[in-house]
Formats: sequence, structure tokens, C-alpha cells
Amino acid sequence: MGSYLVREAHLLTLDGSGSGLETGDILIEGRHIADIGRSVPADGADVIDGRGMIAMPGLIDTHRHCWGSILRGGACYGNLGDYFAKNVFTYGAAFSPEDNYTSIRFGMAEAVDSGITAVHAWEHNIQTPEHARASLQALRESGMRGRFSYGPSADPESPRSFVQGSETIDLEDVLRLRDEEFSRPGRFDLGIAARGVEFSQEPVWQREFAFAREHGLPITAHSMMTPHDIEHHRSVRIYRDNDALGPDLQLVHCIRVDDEEIRWLAETGTHVSISIMSNLRCGMGLPPVLAMTRAGVAVSLSIDTMGASDNSDMFVAMRVTMGIERARADDGAAYQPSEVLHQATSAGAAYLGLKDATGVLRKGALADVILLRATDLNMAPLNVPDGQVVLCAQPANVDTVFIDGEPRKQAGDLVGLDRRQLVDEATAAMDDLKRRVGVSMA
Repeated sequence: MGSYLVREAHLLTLDGSGSGLETGDILIEGRHIADIGRSVPADGADVIDGRGMIAMPGLIDTHRHCWGSILRGGACYGNLGDYFAKNVFTYGAAFSPEDNYTSIRFGMAEAVDSGITAVHAWEHNIQTPEHARASLQALRESGMRGRFSYGPSADPESPRSFVQGSETIDLEDVLRLRDEEFSRPGRFDLGIAARGVEFSQEPVWQREFAFAREHGLPITAHSMMTPHDIEHHRSVRIYRDNDALGPDLQLVHCIRVDDEEIRWLAETGTHVSISIMSNLRCGMGLPPVLAMTRAGVAVSLSIDTMGASDNSDMFVAMRVTMGIERARADDGAAYQPSEVLHQATSAGAAYLGLKDATGVLRKGALADVILLRATDLNMAPLNVPDGQVVLCAQPANVDTVFIDGEPRKQAGDLVGLDRRQLVDEATAAMDDLKRRVGVSMA
């Protein structure tokens, strides 16, 4: 691995030091930030001109169904039920292991291009062990960091189906995969994508939770998404009554939690991932993000799926999340850019078990670093850097991406990838799926 010196960038460290806008250098050696400050000696490193750039930690997406990346735009004329019926249970059910691989490879290239350096892969289309391994292979080849959470099947006929499957996910294969692929430290760790209360029959979620905790694996589940969910079962309350909340659990969405449930989430250290763009697109409702944040809940942000969020723009997810909460509070100062940036970076790192190791720029941290062009028309002039990252930035402003000290994007170009080839492969896979399925995507 090489060494790189980013020279004279605007430093947005997000390390809590309160240093504000500074111009300085970042020295990357191997996997880590070796030094950060003014006039850092180059010592033979490749020098990157950071003038007119914002250097900041890479963005962290804490809940994404990576397998669905080629389903962009699917069911966009419908609601959440249409999303599940078409994207998941019709097209998803037809995915081969090769489709999983192609889709994830395509989606992770877009994620890197958009400044995302870590992702929680919430994979609920593991129809066979081969699907699991193809998915993990694509994630690792992308250079991304994160967590692979082994989940259920998208096939509605499978007893391991995502919705109301009568059997647990393939727990025997989880252990095989752990022994085969996770015996040595790497950029990805292993988790359990459980159906949870809303999406499983009565004993299934308990068995999946118990298995995960027996083997020390973090758990994630969707929670309190729709009026139907709270009419039939308030999952946070059920988890609390079963002593199932805790810092090893991430609940996704939590759109309809009340004040008491928010307090339980905070007291137990349970993580919550907010996917505002899919909530809006599918008409699911608005999660009480500010109320959870003020109560001390560990909130992070996520994209969800290309079949419901449609692109990898974490910048728009930040500003929409913040804007909705400001409007709901009738107070433009209620929720600040620094807070939502924390939720898109260091809070995600904490969820992944990487607190202070990534999601910040500081000496000794992992070198997950992005450079944004502050001289682009939509960014200049640079007056309030954290505010403008949240309110102005777009994936097109991402000039350079380092993950684990390796350049994955430089001067606007993805390293080692051909964009046209990626698009052609994804399009061919989708065309083949359309022929096999024979159902409109709209």
C-alpha cells in the first residue's frame, strides 16, 4: 500500500474538536491517517493538490439492500405494498447468484462514486448459500468497508421468505460462512438480518435473535414501518418485554415510535437507522428523528435500496432529514448540519463497531477519506463548510475517495472500473430478468 499526502485542503475533521474551518494536510500511510495538520512533510508520498477541496470522513450507509441495486425506479407508481410485490417478491425472487453479484457490484461502484466508504449490507435475498457467497464476493471486490448481514429469501414460496416465513434463515450456513470467510480480520464483519416481529411468525424472530446472541453476531431488523405494524404489534414494546433491546440490535425505520418507546431505545443503547428517501417515496410516514436524537437514541442514516431510494445520494438524505425535522419543529435552528453530518459519519461508524476508527479525520484513524470540490458552481464560495456539505453537495462534487488507505476514486474517475462496462452489465442482467419475469417494473 502506498502513501499519499493531501496538501492544503479545507479540513472538516468531524472529530468533535470544534476547530472549525482549517486549511491543512492529511498524510495517509498504509491503512491509516499518519498525520494531519499544517505543513506535513511529504516524505516521498504521492501529493494530491487539495486546494479548493473539502477533506472529510467518508459517508457511512447503515442499511442498504445491496442486492437490489439494478431495480432502480421499480414500483415508482405504487406504494410500499407494490414495492414488496414487484421489486422483492417478483423480480427479487427471480435473482440468480450471478444477478446478486452483478447488482451489488454495480451498486457499490455508485456508492463509492457518491462518497460512501462503508455500508451495512442488509441482504434479504439469500435464497441459497451461493447467493450469500456471490453477494459477499461483490462487496469485497468493491473495496468497501462494512457489515454483511445474512438474511432471508425474497422468494415468497420459500419457508425462509422475508415476510412470514415459517423457518429461520439458514443458520447452519451462517456458521459455515463465518468459518469460511470471516475467520480472519477484514473490511467486513458478519451480522444477522432478522425478520423481527413484523415480518416473521411467532417463534422465528426469537430463534434468530437467540442464535445471533449465542454466537456474538449483531442483529438488525425492520421496525414500526406502517399503521398495520402498530395496529397488530408494537415491536419496540415487544422487544422490550422480551429483554431483546440492546446495543447489539439495530432497528430500521422506527417511523411510529412513541415517547416511551424512544426512551427505551435510548436507555438500552439500541441503534436506529433512518432511511428518509425510501420513507418519502413509498409514502410510509415520517420518523421522529429529532425526538430520537434529543432523547439520546443512537441514530444513523441510510439509503435503503435502489428500488425505493433510487440513488446513492447521502447528501440529499442528510438535508431532507434535517429539513423535515426543522419544518416539523417550526424552528430552523432545531436540528443542525453538524448533527446530521455526525449521523452520516461517526454515528454509522459506532454502529459498525468502529467508533473513532473511522467516521472522523484524526491521526491514527483508518484512512476512509473523501475530497469534495468546493470550487464547483453549486458549492462555491465556501463560507460554512459543514453547512454547505449538507445543503449544497452532490455526488458529482466527490473528486477523490480513499477506503482503508486505497484510492477508489481519483480526480473524478473510479479506479480500476469502467463505468460503461458496469452499466452494460447491469442493463443486460436487468433485461434478462424482465424477459424471465414478464411483469412491468412501473
